[in-house]
Amino acid sequence: MRNIFYFFLLFFMYSSYSFSENSEEIENMIKYIKKYAVFAIEEMEKFGIPASIKLGQGLLESSIGNSSLSKATNNHFGIKCGINWTGESYYHDDDSSKECFRKYNTVKDSFIDHSKFLKKPRYSKLFLLKKNDYKAWAIELQKAGYATSSKYSNLLIHQIEKYYLWKFDEDRDHDIDKRIDSYLTFINKRNKKYDSFFIRKIWFFYKIYLLIKKKINDS
Repeated sequence: MRNIFYFFLLFFMYSSYSFSENSEEIENMIKYIKKYAVFAIEEMEKFGIPASIKLGQGLLESSIGNSSLSKATNNHFGIKCGINWTGESYYHDDDSSKECFRKYNTVKDSFIDHSKFLKKPRYSKLFLLKKNDYKAWAIELQKAGYATSSKYSNLLIHQIEKYYLWKFDEDRDHDIDKRIDSYLTFINKRNKKYDSFFIRKIWFFYKIYLLIKKKINDS
């Protein structure tokens, strides 16, 4: 009986931790979208770069805007200085020690420079792809050497699908504010469904525990 009790106790503790962690992550993501989605959509309309790719990379590279590098530099895309960079620089340990990263006055500057960065010849194949094919864009970014990780495209695709960022690529009929409001409404509804499912899940296992406990006591 004691082993069963500890099993359910651990289950509840783990479930509560996972739920809390996921809720905090979603909350941080929503704050990020509220602040920066407008920049991603503006750049999509100017350069044809999917907003899902912009936001997916921004979230991934900056750890939802919470990495030490993004906070110190407003650099949300992990862009290193390069030989032609003439702006401010910041040295940070990455693949090697004390690598040079671009530093911006604002996060918006980072989003704008990311668009210019992708206009380099090495990324030219990106602009031959469909504007709403985020998977093809993610794969080509990896092929072109945007990041050193061999799993970069998978990580980026996961980020886009996890937060339904592809919705920004499909909605082009409304103004920017309405697109963002529509997305946030959708995410909030999804979140409420997740909360409800989690509560039902805990209640289900709790009832099983009570039944097992009753059977043991009756035997």
